Amino acid sequence: MARPPVGYLPYGERKPYVVADSLAALKGPTCGVVSLPRHLDWSGRAEYDLSRPARLVGMYKVVLSEAGSVEDLCAWLDGGLLLQLWPSLWLPPQLRRRWEERFPELAAARPVAA
Repeated sequence: MARPPVGYLPYGERKPYVVADSLAALKGPTCGVVSLPRHLDWSGRAEYDLSRPARLVGMYKVVLSEAGSVEDLCAWLDGGLLLQLWPSLWLPPQLRRRWEERFPELAAARPVAA
């Protein structure tokens, strides 16, 4: 069985996830229908009706995972809504850790495991 090269890191550890400078700077849309640009969502389903909870959560997951700049985050995410949605977002562990290290209030929003 082949082994990874010495120093190999899994993709999740190498991916350059972007983290906002402040939650207050995130002033993205909170209602309506939005269409994400292709550099964020190339799935063919880049239109999100924010009144539909599953689509709202899906859009936040896509933007958090694919943002290439803080400007992407500020344009498409809302800080208060992110805090509210945080416990229900399925995110790569490395991404979640980076955001929670910068914003302890996000970690505090997660339910404590029983």
